[in-house]
Formats: sequence, C-alpha cells, structure tokens
Amino acid sequence: MTDDAQPPANEPAFNAPLMVIVLPLLIIAVYVFQVWIGPEANALLVESFALTPILLRQGNFDLLFTHIFLHGSWTHVLFNASACLIFATPLVRAFGKGAGAALSFFALFLLCGVAAGLGYCLLNMRSNMPVVGASGAIYALIGASSRIVGVRGESGGVLPLTNQRVIMSALVWCGLNLATALLPYIPGVGNLTIAWQAHIAGYLFGLLIVGHWLKAFHPGFFTRN
Repeated sequence: MTDDAQPPANEPAFNAPLMVIVLPLLIIAVYVFQVWIGPEANALLVESFALTPILLRQGNFDLLFTHIFLHGSWTHVLFNASACLIFATPLVRAFGKGAGAALSFFALFLLCGVAAGLGYCLLNMRSNMPVVGASGAIYALIGASSRIVGVRGESGGVLPLTNQRVIMSALVWCGLNLATALLPYIPGVGNLTIAWQAHIAGYLFGLLIVGHWLKAFHPGFFTRN
C-alpha cells in the first residue's frame, strides 16, 4: 500500500502580499526625498502640500491627497509604514491577487486618506495648522481589517457592525485616540500634537466602507474556497 499524500508545504515566515510591501516602501521613499532636499526645501514642500482646514475651505482639494505621503520625522514615517505592513495584510488578501486587486487596494487607501483628512478639517474648520501623514488612511485599514474573516483560503465574510469583536476593537482604538487629545496638557510632553480626529474619522470610515467595497469590487471573496 502506497501513501500518495504530500507533506504540507512550509509556509514562509514572511509572506505579505506585494502591495503591502510596496506601499510602505513608497511612503518611506517620499520621506527620504524630503530629507534629501534639505530642511528649507522640505519646509516649503510641507507648506505647499500639507493639509490645513483653511486652505481646504479655499478650494485646495488636492491637499486631501498630497498630505497622505508627507511625514514629519523618521519616527512618524516608520511607525506608519510598519502599521501599514501589519494591518493592510488581511485586507489585501481579501481583495485577491493581480493588478486589479492592487489598484483596488491603492484606490481604497487614497479614499480612506481623503476621508480622514476631510473628517479632521470638518472638526477643525478654523485651524491653520498643517497636517501630514498616512495615519488617517492606516487607521481606516485597521477599522476595515477588524471586520474581515476568512482570508486564508476559506469562505470569506465581513463581520456585522454589531459583532462584539468589532465593537471592542472600535472602542479600544477610538478610546486610545481620544486619550491622545490630552497629551498637550501633560507636563513634559511639550508641543506634541497628534491629529487624533483624523485617526478616528479614518477608522470609522474604514469600518463602514469595507463591506460595500468588497461586495462592489471583490464579490468572489465571499465564496472563495
């Protein structure tokens, strides 16, 4: 009697989808360019392409896109790139493989960044403080990923908003960001400011849109075997 069963293939220790690697590298590459051009030119770049509510009210809607790829420090950009690598993986796997799936993910990422920036501006209509970074878009990916189940070959699905896991995740992430609003009032912190409103707006947008996006552009996720 012969045994035709094949031994299970060893799964690579690092097997993130390509787009999950490309996007963080793009974010880092833009910051490398910011450093390379020098402090004065970088200050002008940030002044020209960062998002501020006042400039948005004047019709500079392109800033909703450009601010996503600018960052203020190595700590800022590396944190965002790492978070993107971690939290975007289940979402990209749900989208599937191929150029279409990659474009869909990048489009959603941009849309999430725009929604986060818009949420920040709506809550700070008179502010002239520039906002940069992909944090809002990445928080949207965190919110979206919290609802996804079945990304490793099983039939996929999206958890309902009333699911306990979804609710607890939202409370934790939104609560942490609400807590950061108190940072400027803590002795020794200095002038550290975090656009927590953009984070929460992004998270809630990702939470709400993921099911509709998958049904519209990736219906095969729900029947994947």
